[in-house]
Amino acid sequence: MKMEVNWQEGFIFKAVCGGHEVLSDQHQAEGGTDKALAPAELFVASLGICIGVYAVRFCKRHNLPVEGMKVYLDWTVVKDPWRIGSIKAEIHYPHDIPETEKKGLLRMAEACFVHETIIHPPEIVVELKP
Repeated sequence: MKMEVNWQEGFIFKAVCGGHEVLSDQHQAEGGTDKALAPAELFVASLGICIGVYAVRFCKRHNLPVEGMKVYLDWTVVKDPWRIGSIKAEIHYPHDIPETEKKGLLRMAEACFVHETIIHPPEIVVELKP
């Protein structure tokens, strides 16, 4: 898969992939204009969205309603090196659900592509080209 990330202005970048695009910026305290989610926020958002997608897939397979489902995320930042130290995701499901289905939904959500990528980190190579 390929993606292109283009500088726009200041600290605003536009990521383009498969005909879709998303912007990212820095907070004002970090020199940005706060016009879009910061990169770390996009990272956490991708996890939350992925968890949500897998939860919806589970619900659809088991004929469970999905209306009102939300994923709340909370994360900590640590130093040395500066990074996200922990992420907590909570799936809020406003419908009654049998205990066995709860366990299955959580297993499915934890198996989402982004979560698995974080648990089994990819090799990352950064190069400088003209």
